[in-house]
Amino acid sequence: MNKSALMERAVHLALKGSFTTRENPNVGCLIYKNGMILSEGWHVTPGSNHAEVNAILNAESKFKDSTKDVLDGSSLFVTLEPCSTEKRTPPCTDLIQKYSFKEIIYMQSDPSQKGSDVLKEKGFGIEKLSLNNSVLNNGFFKHLAEGKPYVRAKIACSMDGKIAFKNNNEQWITTQASRKDGYFYRAISGAIITGSGTLETDNPLLNVRLEEAVNDQDFKQPLKVLFSTKSYIDSNKKFFQDNSRKIIFTNNENLEMRINETLNTEIVKTESDANQISIPSVLNYLGSINIKDVLLEAGPRLISSFIDLNLIDEYIFYIAPKVLGNKANSFYTNKNLEGILNSPDLEIVEEKSIGRDLKLVLRKKNAS
Repeated sequence: MNKSALMERAVHLALKGSFTTRENPNVGCLIYKNGMILSEGWHVTPGSNHAEVNAILNAESKFKDSTKDVLDGSSLFVTLEPCSTEKRTPPCTDLIQKYSFKEIIYMQSDPSQKGSDVLKEKGFGIEKLSLNNSVLNNGFFKHLAEGKPYVRAKIACSMDGKIAFKNNNEQWITTQASRKDGYFYRAISGAIITGSGTLETDNPLLNVRLEEAVNDQDFKQPLKVLFSTKSYIDSNKKFFQDNSRKIIFTNNENLEMRINETLNTEIVKTESDANQISIPSVLNYLGSINIKDVLLEAGPRLISSFIDLNLIDEYIFYIAPKVLGNKANSFYTNKNLEGILNSPDLEIVEEKSIGRDLKLVLRKKNAS
């Protein structure tokens, strides 16, 4: 296997932690020598061993007393630059230095660490190998640079950009297959954001129901976030009927709601922006509690506000082969679907059919 193929394998390992690392980056690692992968590992949960440590520990378990001889002259492939500082776990560079690796090959630099410099000073060969078709840890890097989460917006719409029927006589525009595909983005998010309009109209539960996520013992449901300027919120809505943590952001001093331990709900008063909840202040708050990826699942008003403030880093469109015209509301009130899709600031990074629907993923060109 060539180096790129080996790093692709490390990326595959990193993605095994997609649903459980959440506040930490997804990282995969493998150890390679003489045409063989000797050991593999990935980061599973915050506070647990990093990927490099798991790969080395797996090698120690496999090769016992001969581990040093087996690993001598091997190559360590890791998707993120090894850490050099101690936080919840010791620096990975400490354990790496116990073995005579020929080279350390990493894909992404970590601006908060100096692992490559530390290892280079100790005489290890260091190489950075980027893969153009691989994107990991957008939220981790954005939070590191700006202290705010990476924002994805999931939008199910018709070909003419309509998102919801005006008379609400038909609930779904896209297929069940598209909705199931969209559950993945809930599962990798630290928080899911919606508005009080969606709460009233759709009565969503907004939790993760993806089997491969919820069946993992390390998985936790994401934080559910509600924007509301109203004076009253009905706590009997499905949104509140699970034990996941919830935060209601409001600028209404008169908000009344029965809060009890069962609801696991907190009300946070926020700044106003033109009499509306300040979205930047909410994102700053979420960043301050270590939320690194958020998914926006909301109605036209809140989606439009995020778009107007240029706060969406990535769009996930599920487009049904329908034209709804005046029967439904557009997802964005100021521009049409074509205007979003042709934005020079966005690039299409995924395009595929899901049954009869079209899935398009667009990302800011300067996004992490």
